[in-house]
Amino acid sequence: MYKEYTAERETHICFSPRIRHLADSLARNETNPLLKAHRFFIWVNDNFPWASAREYATIENIPEYVIENKHGDCGQVTLLFLTLCRCSGIPSHFQSGSMMHPDAWNLHDWGEIYFKGIGWVPIDQSFGVPSFADNEDEKMFFLGGIDAWRMIVNSDYSSSLYPEKKYPRSETVDFQRGEVEWKGGNLYFDNWDYDMDIEYLSFN
Repeated sequence: MYKEYTAERETHICFSPRIRHLADSLARNETNPLLKAHRFFIWVNDNFPWASAREYATIENIPEYVIENKHGDCGQVTLLFLTLCRCSGIPSHFQSGSMMHPDAWNLHDWGEIYFKGIGWVPIDQSFGVPSFADNEDEKMFFLGGIDAWRMIVNSDYSSSLYPEKKYPRSETVDFQRGEVEWKGGNLYFDNWDYDMDIEYLSFN
């Protein structure tokens, strides 16, 4: 498990000289994986505010894109954090799907990291809570904690589709909306629509 989830992965989890330098300088010889992850989490939060960005399929390497442009959306800052973790020996993987908050449904990306003796724990790099939290517990909630309003669609990025598509994918990295094609070719997202009805049940 450690070998798989601390390894580089095409095309976006790559240990470039810059990533290696960042991981080493931020860790500062720390050996506790939780404290290393804490430093990565705070650094990404403090330096890369959320911003809408280009389609993932048009970006050669997403973590490097975030560093160069000094911002990123949910999946982009998540991939930067996960890359720093893997480069520092902390197992991690990408997750994505939907936020199901009442009246606030949306697509979203986050991840998980692994600690020996604890297991996999969630991490949401893009909620921005450390910037306005009232105390340390709130500040670090999304490093190891997560709200209940999540529907997980993917536990990795750029995974194979089954059945495979005949034509090129609309989105080569994330897979939240699905893909549509017909005998004449691929249908990009602006050529079709989808809807989701959510029923919230009360147990009172």
